[in-house]
Amino acid sequence: IRLFVSEGASPNRVLTQKQTVEFDETAAERDSGNDANYWQRLAQILPKTHERKWDALLTGIQKYHNVLTHRSKLIEETDKLQNQNSELRMLLQQYIGSRVNQDLQIPPTHTIPTEMLRDYAIHS
Repeated sequence: IRLFVSEGASPNRVLTQKQTVEFDETAAERDSGNDANYWQRLAQILPKTHERKWDALLTGIQKYHNVLTHRSKLIEETDKLQNQNSELRMLLQQYIGSRVNQDLQIPPTHTIPTEMLRDYAIHS
């Protein structure tokens, strides 16, 4: 890193030349004896308190996701019920306004309480 900084390199600098890495076949093979130690130390970078905070955050986010998923399903169900309610209101209006009902001895409009008819007229 020191060499990188001392040469004046910066992450935002645009390279003007194409840089290539040459592989020296005669070079000694890399010593992989310290790999296990490296990965073990890397796993210990964050203190346990930070790890517990991240675990708590993850648990909270998962619960929030579950709530949002459930809410989405409820919204879809509400939309379906509203559509079904509109269709039923339209069918009821067609049924109440049908000419056949006037020919009956006791039309359905005489058996339905007037409050319901007024409420229906308000909603439709």
